[in-house]
Amino acid sequence: MEALPPAPVAPEWRAIVDRVLAVWSAYQLGVEQQSGGDETSEKHVWFGDVLADHIANSRGLNADGLEEWITSILYQDFDLVLEDDSTYPTSHLLLEAHGYWKSGERVRLTHLLSTLPSEERVEEARRASRRGVDQEEVEGEEGETLEEEEDEDRGTDDDDKPKRDRAPRTVVDDDGWTTVNKR
Repeated sequence: MEALPPAPVAPEWRAIVDRVLAVWSAYQLGVEQQSGGDETSEKHVWFGDVLADHIANSRGLNADGLEEWITSILYQDFDLVLEDDSTYPTSHLLLEAHGYWKSGERVRLTHLLSTLPSEERVEEARRASRRGVDQEEVEGEEGETLEEEEDEDRGTDDDDKPKRDRAPRTVVDDDGWTTVNKR
């Protein structure tokens, strides 16, 4: 007897997965930075499809197993390593949302999704992160940031202001792997 093919993913469940992916800032930063190469946009759509399918059609899936599965896909298909510890909470959230959706608990599902930040807030955070990275990357001839040069032009003393040594949010190594770090 042949195994039945997996049931198609309901559009409502796929939309829930899209909502979660849209506010997962570390993942979105990787997508924005084209960590999966020229086909990152297509991979993003594909990832949403297979993620929704995997959760909907896997029996006994727990957050640890889903985290491992997601981490593997991000590593293999997006050349992306998320070191901000966001994969586990995202996995847990997706499984909780699926449980509510599958059992018809719309009030709980709506409440859970309402706790997520808006896509606009995530976009604002990405823009702020980009500005921070852009400021760190734009250096003068002697390694000073433009901000420091402007301060010197205005006659402000560096000793009056604490220096800000922030590591970049993303690091691309020599092999092309993108790592998203905690701030």
